[in-house]
Amino acid sequence: MFLHGSGRLVQDPLFGNFFLGPGIVFAIDQLISVGRNKVEIVVVRADLLPSQVIGVYFKRPITFEYKAGQWVRIASLAQNPGEYHPFTLTSAPHEEHLSLHIRAVGPWTQNFRESFNPAILRGQPYPKLLLDGPFGEGHQDWYRFDVAILVGGGIGVTPFASILKELVHRFSIGGRIQSRKVYFIWVTRTQHQFEWLTDIIREVEEKDVKNLVEIHIFITQFFDKFDLRTTMLYICERHFQKISGKSLFTGLRSVTHFGRPDFSRFFDSLQEEHFLVPKIG
Repeated sequence: MFLHGSGRLVQDPLFGNFFLGPGIVFAIDQLISVGRNKVEIVVVRADLLPSQVIGVYFKRPITFEYKAGQWVRIASLAQNPGEYHPFTLTSAPHEEHLSLHIRAVGPWTQNFRESFNPAILRGQPYPKLLLDGPFGEGHQDWYRFDVAILVGGGIGVTPFASILKELVHRFSIGGRIQSRKVYFIWVTRTQHQFEWLTDIIREVEEKDVKNLVEIHIFITQFFDKFDLRTTMLYICERHFQKISGKSLFTGLRSVTHFGRPDFSRFFDSLQEEHFLVPKIG
């Protein structure tokens, strides 16, 4: 391709015109990344969770300030110290330690999870991490809306774990919450993928005396296996929720649905219920 362009068979080479702008932006980004002060941190706890998820808890640097929903970049000294990957913090700003929940879906995350396996460590200390961040995202502005809608899919629920923890903290101290209503919708393939979040949701339900937060969990695997077993589970779940007010699968008051959410109906119901609310987002 380069030889063809350099031959000027059709026109003068144009590669430089397209490369120059992105190349300069990339070089500036790399210079900023190299110049950032990356902190070496010690992991204090690591939990190997179902669905190939690992929960990592590490010391919070003294100068590290962040908001719920923000993300960081980490590198493992047990792997390539120069290879950084972005992950959303699942800890809340008031907590002493930082935490990440990472699902092993590729070579780096699989090796990262294995590096914290007790069978491999055999009593050795956890590998240290390099931390860069925090960085902002749209999740952190949820409180600016009168009615906030939080939608997460699978392991993509991590920023909302941080937000839910912050809600629990505000409930506990009697802090002011600007939003009038918060809807949390989690779409996941199986119930095993949200087991690590159950305790957080339970805390929200216990502390939310004003019924500010409404949580719905959608299990999409139901439509993939329309057999007798899943049909009976569906019937039992609906009956159990009706008589006890809790989910048979999670023990939570949050409603467990089978299948994908119908967002058209959901948005229509929001419009009817909150027709006087100026900001929904």
